[in-house]
Amino acid sequence: MHMSVREIHVSSEPDSSYFLRVDWRGRDLGSGFQLLLTDGQDAWRGEVSEAAVSDEAEELEMQKEKYVQDLRQALTDTNSSVTYSFSLTPSPPNCSSTITLAYEKVQKDISFRLGSVSLNVVPEPAEAVRGLLTHSLERGNTLERHNQALDEENQRLRQEQQRITAELKRYAAGKEALEAELYSRFVLVLNEKKAKIRSLQETVTDLQEARSSEGKKKGNSGKLDQTADQEEAAEEDEYGGSTDEEPGEEQTNPALAQPTQDSFTPSPLDDSLNDITDVAPCRKRRLRHLGAPEAEVKRPHPQTSQKKRLVLQT
Repeated sequence: MHMSVREIHVSSEPDSSYFLRVDWRGRDLGSGFQLLLTDGQDAWRGEVSEAAVSDEAEELEMQKEKYVQDLRQALTDTNSSVTYSFSLTPSPPNCSSTITLAYEKVQKDISFRLGSVSLNVVPEPAEAVRGLLTHSLERGNTLERHNQALDEENQRLRQEQQRITAELKRYAAGKEALEAELYSRFVLVLNEKKAKIRSLQETVTDLQEARSSEGKKKGNSGKLDQTADQEEAAEEDEYGGSTDEEPGEEQTNPALAQPTQDSFTPSPLDDSLNDITDVAPCRKRRLRHLGAPEAEVKRPHPQTSQKKRLVLQT
């Protein structure tokens, strides 16, 4: 069974205060509840059934869940933002009579009745007051134990927070030290890499300069070789022209120097002399140029020379 105790003020008696105890079974007040009202001297008790709760919700044209929520706030909740008012009939109540407790909801200066319950006087109010005080003490002890548990939990969380804060500070200091060490190492490695890059650039520059100087030397040697080749070619042309002209002169001179008929008679001795005359310049040029390619020498064919001589005789 669930139990709740709260202090209420009756609108007809603003200076007086009453204590209202609510007991219910089930999940909420929708299954019915019991009320105990006392002013410290007298006590009244009443009960509201589940059917009565449903009838009140239908009369107000509200959903039962919404009506039960407003009913719980009115009878048990002391910290609600909505204002609820209570009234007693008759007021002030008579210790030997039955009274009616009505509860209303106030919104924007407009109030509507949530319900009412008839309370009968308790023959032994001291027992009811004692039960109320006992419940209040138990509830106070429960709340105190809960608060103590919360305080212990807060203390533990505070210690955990302090430990975590110290760990974070230690980690932050270690992180900064590690960053400084890594930065110093990185600077050393970076400087070494820069020095190596400069060394490689200097090596590449030296190699380029050496290659350019070798290229110039090769260019000069090539020019010298070309000049020597040109000189040899000029000499070869000079000797080749003199040797090529000799056979022509020897072919034309006999025709002009021997006008008689006997001189035109072919002779093997003349052919042999012509061969020797034609070959000698080629040998001379070959020996002089030490392996230079031999120029082709045009030797007169014996039959051709004989035909020319016969023509001259005729």
